[in-house]
Amino acid sequence: MSLFAATFSAAPGRCMAFKTVGKGGAPVGLTYRKEPVFEQDSDRRFFSGDETDELTADSANFTVCGISSSTRSRPAVAERPAQPAGTAWKTGRNGKFHPAADWRPQD
Repeated sequence: MSLFAATFSAAPGRCMAFKTVGKGGAPVGLTYRKEPVFEQDSDRRFFSGDETDELTADSANFTVCGISSSTRSRPAVAERPAQPAGTAWKTGRNGKFHPAADWRPQD
């Protein structure tokens, strides 16, 4: 079991966030849902939207945190849980979330 899976399994209601969002307080600029990896996985992932592929390839740049702490700066993010796995949302120039049809998570 990976480090993230072990952490999630001990903390239901948690999500994975890029550290600038989860610990640094940066607003969520990109969020997506994926199929849960294990029972307690909330399936939510949060990013600022400015991360490079190089940064996201390093698991040390992520943290496990509460969904409410990640969405505090952008309450509209909390409205996205009803969307199906594989759905991604990003903020536009108007600051509102819209579907990110051109975005796919890396495996």
